[in-house]
Amino acid sequence: MNIIFELYFAVFAIFASLLITEVMGSAVLLLFWKQAKTTVLEYILPIWEVTGTFAALTVVVGDFAFPTLLIPIALIFAPLLTVFLILFVARNASLAFGEFLIKRKWLDSTKLYRIYALATMILGLTVLVLLSALVSGAGVNYTEGTFSLGEWISSPGSLLFVVGTLVVAVGVAPVFFALEPMKKIALPFAAAGIGLSVLAYYLYSPSFVPALMLIPVILTLLVGVLFAVSKKTAAIVSNKAIFIAVLSVIVFSLQFLIYPSAIGGAVNVDSVTTAGPMATGFLIITAVGGTLLAIMIAFYMNVVRRTQNPKLESKSK
Repeated sequence: MNIIFELYFAVFAIFASLLITEVMGSAVLLLFWKQAKTTVLEYILPIWEVTGTFAALTVVVGDFAFPTLLIPIALIFAPLLTVFLILFVARNASLAFGEFLIKRKWLDSTKLYRIYALATMILGLTVLVLLSALVSGAGVNYTEGTFSLGEWISSPGSLLFVVGTLVVAVGVAPVFFALEPMKKIALPFAAAGIGLSVLAYYLYSPSFVPALMLIPVILTLLVGVLFAVSKKTAAIVSNKAIFIAVLSVIVFSLQFLIYPSAIGGAVNVDSVTTAGPMATGFLIITAVGGTLLAIMIAFYMNVVRRTQNPKLESKSK
């Protein structure tokens, strides 16, 4: 057991879960603005800074955990990472201005929130391309240090990986945001997305669909079922803290996709894991940073639960 990898992947799972909730919210804002704007924005406005802070922690502890892997990965995925950073800045700027700007000539908070939603959706697509390449090695020449988007697209499973993940996100978004009018689409979309995702993994390699795949499949379906069964069970799975905890477990359970080897077997994770003083530094930073961020998340979850923002409705019309 590689304890450094396990701890790092736990940090990544929480960051990924927070980002996924924002991507879900962005999809709902773009598709169902009038029906969902208030509910979605009441969650996103308090939490977006926590997501950004967790992103920074993920990068910092990743540098300590896998120092020899950071530069090769940065070189290979430089174009994707550049797009990611540009979109991340656009996401932050549009939300920051949207919170304080009511209207200034042609620009108002509604336009800024929609810019945020679009930037976050494209950012999410960029992350999905990056993750699928890290899992499968599609489009990656690790020896040459290059990544080809064309080769990635032509690889069996790549586009299905993205589509399947997005369909799952659309399916569970009504659960997370407790959108009763969209209740009927939750379970069918979640099930369809799971089917497409599992097929994508299989097309990449049958080894990516072991018995352990049942864990994320069952947990995701269970969320959809509980949302559909009754108001009481729907209230449980729609609780933000519970949902993020379950989602973190789902992401964490997918670690077999990149351990013990990543990028389609090109990288042995154990061989690039840090040791000695760097390992000690990793453990200290992870413990301290993780504790502080856990407190932040608990605080912001409480803010989300108690927030009643009468100005939000008027600002987002």
